[in-house]
Amino acid sequence: MSSKPSGEAAGKNHLEDRLSRYPELSVGGILRAGDYLGTATFAMTGTLTAASSGMDLLGCVVIGTITAVGGGTIRDMLLGHENGKSKRAFWMDEQEYLWISILSSVMTFFWWNHAAQQLKLSQEDTWIFWLDSCGIGVFCCIGAMNGVRAGLSPFLSALCGMITSTFGGLTRDVLTHRPVRILHSHAELYATTAFCGGGAYVAARMMGMPMYVRAASGFVVGFGLRTVAWLYDIKLPVKESIYHH
Repeated sequence: MSSKPSGEAAGKNHLEDRLSRYPELSVGGILRAGDYLGTATFAMTGTLTAASSGMDLLGCVVIGTITAVGGGTIRDMLLGHENGKSKRAFWMDEQEYLWISILSSVMTFFWWNHAAQQLKLSQEDTWIFWLDSCGIGVFCCIGAMNGVRAGLSPFLSALCGMITSTFGGLTRDVLTHRPVRILHSHAELYATTAFCGGGAYVAARMMGMPMYVRAASGFVVGFGLRTVAWLYDIKLPVKESIYHH
């Protein structure tokens, strides 16, 4: 027999593990604002990646949108239900995420080159890294929240945080025929930091911490580890091929 709580009980137990519907001065509202910002940032970087692969406007918008909302979409597909009810992709009910993604992608497609020339911008600029890292910190918390609300184990809830943060980028890399960033060590740690951030949120919850401590723990760990990995070029080990000479 499953030890998971019933839908009604789960809803009561996990009432705090939710975002406010729109940004406001509360923990859930601040996370919602960060979620919007992270969505716009991921759409922008996805569009730049698609453009560098030679894609047209439609391709850039599709890839930008997938980068922004793909992780949460895959998470919702895997969860399948929440509190006993079937679960569909979050952006079908919260359509502003789709519009944020599309608008960010279109604006990036048309205005990036001009802005880059006028303001001396580059895809390697540190401000993009900081925005991306903030997105990781927020997304890993929100993904873990979804796992908790679905009644998953702590490990799987943390995994939901990682999926939410990184699987949009994974899909982007596959569609643009690039080495999947989170599966290769040509760059510093990424998915691991998101998993740890989600784990920190879940751990704080298990210790009975209030919502603001849970969210702060997840964000600080996800953002902090991402920053440390970038500053010190920390990568996961790679096993040398037995065929390498």
